[in-house]
Amino acid sequence: MMKQLNEGGNIFKSPTGQSLTQRIQREDVPATIHWIESATGLKFPMETWLGTTGRKSSSGDLDLAVDETKTTKEDLIKVLLAAGVDAKDIKKSGDSVHIKTPIAGNPKNGFVQADLMFGDPGWQAFSMAGAPEESKLTGMSRHVILASIVAALHPGLKWSYKHGLVDRVTNTTIEDGKSAKKLSDITGIPVAKLNTADDILDAIAKRPNYDQLIAAARETLAKSDIQLPEAAPAPGTAAWFRTYSDKFA
Repeated sequence: MMKQLNEGGNIFKSPTGQSLTQRIQREDVPATIHWIESATGLKFPMETWLGTTGRKSSSGDLDLAVDETKTTKEDLIKVLLAAGVDAKDIKKSGDSVHIKTPIAGNPKNGFVQADLMFGDPGWQAFSMAGAPEESKLTGMSRHVILASIVAALHPGLKWSYKHGLVDRVTNTTIEDGKSAKKLSDITGIPVAKLNTADDILDAIAKRPNYDQLIAAARETLAKSDIQLPEAAPAPGTAAWFRTYSDKFA
């Protein structure tokens, strides 16, 4: 069973458990990333901005791709410490280094959590694309939906936003498993429809097995009060005629 979703920065907390970071407004993102570049010596062009970073009016944190072939988490932490970043403002978890980052480079503006995520930036740009401003479905919702579809169509496979299409037995990425084209071939969803949860649902809405494809996702997302749409009624059915007539009511 998939885990309940948790998104947004919450790594840095006070002794009483209160968050020490806040959301960041889109207009403050460039100056804040410039501060991170100065502290790390790394460059973060827009194609390395992941999730909602710089795309929505505000973001819970900054997600930035770091090429794992260029540096390591340990070396990056050493650079941050040498640049004067306090050790308590740096944390490491999994594939990421987290930084308590002054917004627009000024502590008086408050702090945002920056997640420097190690991997293949080209893959991350596709895998960790953020949801559009108007969508009620998050970027993580997209992965829950993809995991549900892949498991329903191919029980021997599972979907991982980090590793792509993975063999369920060996737990290894299958050949070409980290590519949008392979994911399209496996799911039958056009590549252009794989970038957001809304587009994915639209692509499968008229399939007769729609409910089966999203059953696991529906259960998981419901725990976060996210409801998925019902299947589009098949042409000629009573439900279809009701929908059609309602348009002219």
